[in-house]
Amino acid sequence: MKKHLATSALLICIAFLSNAQNLISKIPQSASIVVKYAGENFTKNISVQKIDSYHFIKNDFFKMLHIDTLTSIQNLGVNFEQDAYQYITNEDTSLNFVTLLPLKNKEQFLRTLKSKYNSAGKFEKKNGYDFYTVSPETYVGFTETTAVIVNSTYQNRRSYYDYLYPSYNTESDSVKVIEVAPVEETVPVMDMPAADTVKFTPPKIVKDKIKKGQQPVKKKPTATKPTAKGKTKPKPKTQRAPMEEVMEDAVISTRKYGNPYNDSIENRKRELWQEQQDMIARKKQLAVAETIITATLNNNIKSVENQVNYTKIVDPAAHASIWIKNENIFNQYKNYFSMGSYFYNYGGYRNRYYTDTTDGFNSAINIFFEKDKMRMNQKTFSTNAELAQLGTAVMNSKQNTALLNYINPDNIGYFSMSINTEAMANYYYTFLKKYMNSTPYMNEYSDAINVYIDLLEILIDEKGIADLMPGNYLFVMHDMKNKLVTYTDYDYDKEFNKKEIKKTKNELSPNFTFVMETKKEAFMKKVANLPLKYAKKEGYNYKDKGGYYELAFKDGEMPISSLYFMIKDGKGIVSTSMDVITSTLNNTALYAPSEEAKNSILSNNYSLNINSKKLLEKIGPELSSNANKKVNDYLLENFGDIKMESSLKDGIIQGTTTVNIKGNHANSLEFLFNMMDAINTIMEKERQEEAKKIN
Repeated sequence: MKKHLATSALLICIAFLSNAQNLISKIPQSASIVVKYAGENFTKNISVQKIDSYHFIKNDFFKMLHIDTLTSIQNLGVNFEQDAYQYITNEDTSLNFVTLLPLKNKEQFLRTLKSKYNSAGKFEKKNGYDFYTVSPETYVGFTETTAVIVNSTYQNRRSYYDYLYPSYNTESDSVKVIEVAPVEETVPVMDMPAADTVKFTPPKIVKDKIKKGQQPVKKKPTATKPTAKGKTKPKPKTQRAPMEEVMEDAVISTRKYGNPYNDSIENRKRELWQEQQDMIARKKQLAVAETIITATLNNNIKSVENQVNYTKIVDPAAHASIWIKNENIFNQYKNYFSMGSYFYNYGGYRNRYYTDTTDGFNSAINIFFEKDKMRMNQKTFSTNAELAQLGTAVMNSKQNTALLNYINPDNIGYFSMSINTEAMANYYYTFLKKYMNSTPYMNEYSDAINVYIDLLEILIDEKGIADLMPGNYLFVMHDMKNKLVTYTDYDYDKEFNKKEIKKTKNELSPNFTFVMETKKEAFMKKVANLPLKYAKKEGYNYKDKGGYYELAFKDGEMPISSLYFMIKDGKGIVSTSMDVITSTLNNTALYAPSEEAKNSILSNNYSLNINSKKLLEKIGPELSSNANKKVNDYLLENFGDIKMESSLKDGIIQGTTTVNIKGNHANSLEFLFNMMDAINTIMEKERQEEAKKIN
């Protein structure tokens, strides 16, 4: 696992600095995630020489990847002035992480591979390219101009219970059901099996003298001799030999506790089973990786390049972009993440893959590294007209101005959300149909399922739900303060008797307010009033305070002292601030938002703002280690406010997240590298100091 992560980290680092001869044409339509790194834009923001100078790149990153620290990034053989890509695809039951790199110098790239993996790899000449097996999971194919690195993970490894209970086995992919041959011979660790059928042969175990079910040997009657008086005299009793005694005791123990011989066979069978599964996985991963590399380097790909769901939302001017095909992720990987469940393994799901017949939503994040901020533009849309219309309806909403009076410009932050709840409820019916009709066994009854969901839609009152919760919400973090909290710890005496100990510690106590709009005020008041009846019986302190309710906590038991609940003027309020409750009771505005915050909230469906300086100042005193405090101080000096806005524009759900930066940085990309280097240096010094204390 560590090797796989290190390999992926190297590929990401290289890709961060590269660019390609239109490598987008080599990315298949089956990809669920595509990441692009615009090399020309990157190199304008930060030079390769600058990256070479960072401590964490040479002294930590390169060492972790077993690359000579004297090697320059410029000598890795990659063309840093062309676009590089990474994508994820699920092909032939294998999850594949693929990196496409443009090469500037093939020999340098080859030396980079050899310097990392030494002689562990295996080189082969394929159809027009070189093929390098780095590990059972990682494969590299390259020509003079392009390198393709595939990290492949076979998904359908079978459980040992498939062998124990063969009646549950079903065929999966091209690997047939594992057969069990009742031949008692030792099974060596074999090379990759040539055929898809793998026979599992139990090992030959040298048996002890005790055999399964063996009974103790009965002794013959002792011979007697007649005595002078005609009586028989028994032969002197023979004492059992030590080995014979051990053997008899073992038989008794086996009857009582089970046979250790059987346990040995069982453990060996498990080991051999895992070896066979490793062989199957290696074979599948090799085959899939070779197929991907051959198709890529021989230009035999149906690309996402000209697909409208890609070109419409990915900005070619972005310094980096991430494209996500949501429907692929949901359908392809549902099978992957459920493969360990009982119903997947033994319920016949292995050959019933999840499919979908409609185009789902596609999303893209376009990243721009500007001088004083990092800007991320998010876009989401669907080529399916029905889904696109539902998305438009969901975003057809505007925040209630009555909620704005709870925002103070001096707050730590706020999050405002305004959506059309009725349209969202209608979308769920479409989602349920898509989900149920793509589920194994369920898709056989899609007509009945559709009728049932249509009936559900008739019975449920979406308008009533929308009146209860129209879709306007606001969360405000006013402040955070230290509070002494009591907690229970346990100590043990020499005889391990548990003893309760009361201790105290400082925790951050948040001061926040959550407000939601409602048109069903009478119902919400019933909900707020309901706990009064059960408060005394259940042992909690919930009281009607005349116009609002208070849930009080024992002093020192919780980070907050009380929670207040109020239903008034079409608003449901939950707050820790008595000032907020009082101002609402008196119909006075406690706060007034800034003009910028007001415009942002009323012009967007989603609006978020975080005062990073104030947040870090509150968190800083709570940090225990010196290293964490230094990291916090660094972020205070260099990290700016965070802002996010999202709304519907041109039929596309669009949003912008902005991370502002401070300090002496040429641009936000350099800031990222400076920050990683600074944090790495702080943590390394902390490790060195801890090592000195130990020594």
